[in-house]
Amino acid sequence: MKISILGLFTLTLTLIMSSCGSDLPLDVVIKEVPEVNYKEQGEDFLKKNATRAGVTTTSSGLQYEIVTPSEGPKPNATTKVSVHYHGTTPEGDVFDSSVDRDMPSEFKLNQVIRGWTEGLQLMSVGSKYRFYIPQELAYGASGKSGTVIKPFMPLVFEVELLAILDEEEPVETAPLTSLKFDKEQHDFGKIKEDTDNKTVFRVTNTGKSPLIIKDVKASCGCTTPSKPTKPIAPGKSDKIEVVFHPKVGQLNKQSKTIRVTANTEPKETVLTISAVVEKK
Repeated sequence: MKISILGLFTLTLTLIMSSCGSDLPLDVVIKEVPEVNYKEQGEDFLKKNATRAGVTTTSSGLQYEIVTPSEGPKPNATTKVSVHYHGTTPEGDVFDSSVDRDMPSEFKLNQVIRGWTEGLQLMSVGSKYRFYIPQELAYGASGKSGTVIKPFMPLVFEVELLAILDEEEPVETAPLTSLKFDKEQHDFGKIKEDTDNKTVFRVTNTGKSPLIIKDVKASCGCTTPSKPTKPIAPGKSDKIEVVFHPKVGQLNKQSKTIRVTANTEPKETVLTISAVVEKK
């Protein structure tokens, strides 16, 4: 007996349906699981979170709330610190925790995600903050492969600053940058002896690395300059305030220098102040 290929297929299909009965209905539709939009979810989370009492949002979009306040020195953008932290997704899934490991973490603030670099500079030793970090200050569109951190996902960290391990990177080993002063000379004109005369020299970091002002020295004890206490980020400015206080009898034309040492080439910039001092 000959059976055509079409007849054989029909016979086989009939046998399968007969053996399965109604357990496999022909009208079953397999639905695709919709792809999660983590970027939209993250934006919604941060938008709602920003309205909660106690939450502060910075100009970069970083959100934080103070869990345990503290007073004292704060780290800068290149400081090495010791911290305890607990990191989760907005849904509460833990992805990393020095607290769970019972082992503090040490690092420099220029070696971590941008949200940490900014956030820890707000903290003093002994304080604890909760940070809500937008994806653009975390791992962005790439996420973190092999973890629960998805692309465009914001992160939540509870961080305790345990110690500041160094104040600043030595100028000798810091990457070189460049600077520009709004002026390098200032003439007070006619002033009186035994009076305070103030001026400000504004300095801008025109390079690509943090600008560290190591030293500011005046040529005379009658001149007192200030020094920026933290590194100046690229594109940002700070000030050096100079107070000239001529002594009694220090009259006529006076000229003083202020030498500024930084991680630049050349390392030293010379500022000048001058005045004609008259009797008080």
